Amino acid sequence: MKMANLTNRRLVIWSVMSLVGGCGEEERVRVNSTKELETEEAPRLPDLSNAVEKRVQGKTAEAIKILSKFNSEFPDSHAILIQLARALLESNQFAMSAFRFDQAIAAGADEETLKEAAQAYELAGDLNSAAERYGDYLLLNDKDSESWAKYGRVLANINQTTQAINALGKGSDYLSFDDCLTMGNLLSSKNLLPQAEFWYKTAHRKEANNPAPLLALLQIKLEKNEGQKAEDLIFQIEKLSPQALEKSALAQSSSNLLRQRKLGEFIQRGIAPSQLSLSQMIEVLNQKEDVMQKDPVVARGPKLPPTRPIEEIPDLNQGGPDKINDPPIEEISSAMNLAAAFSSPPIQKTISPVQSHVESAHVAYLDRKYLETLHYARSAIKENSTNSEAWKLCSQAHFQLGEINEAEMTILEAIRHDPTNFDIRMDYLRIARETLTSNRYLAELEKARELFPESSDLVWELARRYHLVERMPVTAGVLYRKVIELESSGSPLSRQAEMELLKLRE
Repeated sequence: MKMANLTNRRLVIWSVMSLVGGCGEEERVRVNSTKELETEEAPRLPDLSNAVEKRVQGKTAEAIKILSKFNSEFPDSHAILIQLARALLESNQFAMSAFRFDQAIAAGADEETLKEAAQAYELAGDLNSAAERYGDYLLLNDKDSESWAKYGRVLANINQTTQAINALGKGSDYLSFDDCLTMGNLLSSKNLLPQAEFWYKTAHRKEANNPAPLLALLQIKLEKNEGQKAEDLIFQIEKLSPQALEKSALAQSSSNLLRQRKLGEFIQRGIAPSQLSLSQMIEVLNQKEDVMQKDPVVARGPKLPPTRPIEEIPDLNQGGPDKINDPPIEEISSAMNLAAAFSSPPIQKTISPVQSHVESAHVAYLDRKYLETLHYARSAIKENSTNSEAWKLCSQAHFQLGEINEAEMTILEAIRHDPTNFDIRMDYLRIARETLTSNRYLAELEKARELFPESSDLVWELARRYHLVERMPVTAGVLYRKVIELESSGSPLSRQAEMELLKLRE
């Protein structure tokens, strides 16, 4: 009985195991069948090595033909699309290359493809799309400094100034000379001048023989009215690249600066700076005085009369034009009569050469000999470059000769050396009326009135300006009354001011 029960139990276990084993085998068959079906539905990608080899060999047309065929068979393969885009890029088909890179990105290519797409768009000239691709790429790869530099260049070209400054700053290790110059220009446009100067100097260090950064620095110094630094840059630029400054947009402002700052030196050498080009002025200032005498720079127009030694100019107090030296002692003795012989000798006044030159200039000016006035005034300036009276006489002579620019520059020098001299200031205003705009001239009148508030002549001139030019009768009336207060009762100017007040009331 026990044996029968054991046998039945074994039969049951064997039946169960057989059933379980059969089910496992069926599952394995089903899984293998599914894998075979999937393999049949998704065929393997073709070998791309041949196409890549063609690209390496420079046979891009053949590579494109092979890859285009593969793409038609496997349109969703980003590997094929990337190789096709690179082959198109190498054959200079930039727009089509960018399109293929975009397809590869849509098919699941990695983020490096974003950078390649950006470069393709940049070469195709589609800078806005290039900026978008660079931006997307750098969101994922913020540490790629080289790509930041490329991104900054693109942004600068599409006038995204702030973003370009930030991008170029992050890519500073990869900035070229042109990038540094661009960075300086961008910062300058934002009026960030100290930062702009830093990048211009960095650009100059990268290419010391290129004058562009120095020209940009000069522009800043001129705008900031840093005269000495601007002057130093002018000479540095001319030495580095002759004529470069002459041909630039800064030529006129640089010329004006040199004329104002170096007018005394030109006067001492007997040269009218207005007749020289910028390069000629720099050449003159760079030469030693003895070299100047041997090999002067020839101006493109008429020069001032050459400065001669004072001994060669006839004394205006002497009788004849040819008498230069004092007469011999014998002639003096024979000309003396008895009374003169016993009379006391005349007192000899010691007059400094500067004073005698100024006095001679005064005499020549009163005689309307304006060229002689210039000669004597320049001689006085050569002896003492701070002699404001000599500068004033020089200006007056230039004005009478019709040389308005020279007259203005020399009277400004006179003011610089004697800013509180009323006569010099009035001479300047007479010239300024011819050279300045209406608003500038009015501002100069107001400035002069602040310096000399008790001058009825200045108040009168200001009143007439507001009355006749500015058409401001109320202001003019106030100033006419001020003239009456300043002038003595019954004076011609006071009577004239009263008449103008009557006209205003009418």
